[in-house]
Amino acid sequence: MRDFMFRSDGPFARFMNMLGDILFTGILWILFSLPVITAGASMTAAYYTMAKCVKHRTGYIGKEFLGSFKRNLKQTLPMTCIFLIATAVLIVDVVYLWKNDSTLNSALFMVLIFVTFLVWGLALYIYPLLSRFDKKSLELIKIASVVLFKYLPVTIAGILLFAIACVGVYLMPWAILVIPGVYLYLLSYPMERILRKLMPPVEEDSEEAQKWYYQ
Repeated sequence: MRDFMFRSDGPFARFMNMLGDILFTGILWILFSLPVITAGASMTAAYYTMAKCVKHRTGYIGKEFLGSFKRNLKQTLPMTCIFLIATAVLIVDVVYLWKNDSTLNSALFMVLIFVTFLVWGLALYIYPLLSRFDKKSLELIKIASVVLFKYLPVTIAGILLFAIACVGVYLMPWAILVIPGVYLYLLSYPMERILRKLMPPVEEDSEEAQKWYYQ
C-alpha cells in the first residue's frame, strides 16, 4: 500500500504534480499582471491554462499560458484599463462616504457598493469567457451581464473568494505564491459548468467534440 501511494504514478505523486501545476499557473498570473494593464490578458491566460492543463491535463502550462496571453493581449487592454479606472474611482468614493456618515451618504454608499459589485462581477466572467469564446468585447460584456445575474450565487461566491484571497495576500505577503493559483483552481469548478452550458451543442463523433473543452 505504501509503495503504491508513493510511486511515480501513485495518488501522492499525482496530487503533488497537480499542486505544482496549480501554483505555477498562479505565479505566471501574478508575474504577467505586474505591468497592471496586462492583468486582463494574464487572467485570461491563467484561466485558460488552469482549465486546459490542470483540470483536463492537456498541453504544457508555459506554452499554453504564453499562447493565450499573446492572443488576447490586444483585446483585453481597453477592458482592463476601464476596469482599473472604475475600480479606483469606486474605492475612493466608497472610502470617502464611509468616513463622512450621513443619511444621503449612506444611500450613495449602498449605490456605490452595488456598482462595485457589477464591475467586479463583469470582470469575474469576462476573462474566462474570452479564454473560451472568440467574440468581440461588447458581446462578451453582454453575455457576462446576463450570466452575472443568472448565476448570482456563483457571482457572489467568486467575488467574496477574490476578496478573501486579496486579504490573505495582504496579511501574508509570502502567500502570493500560493493563493492566486488556489483561488483560480477553486473558481474553475463552477466556472467550467457555466461555460459548458454556454457552448453550442456538437455531434458526438464530430471533430469539434474531440477538443479538450468538450471532454
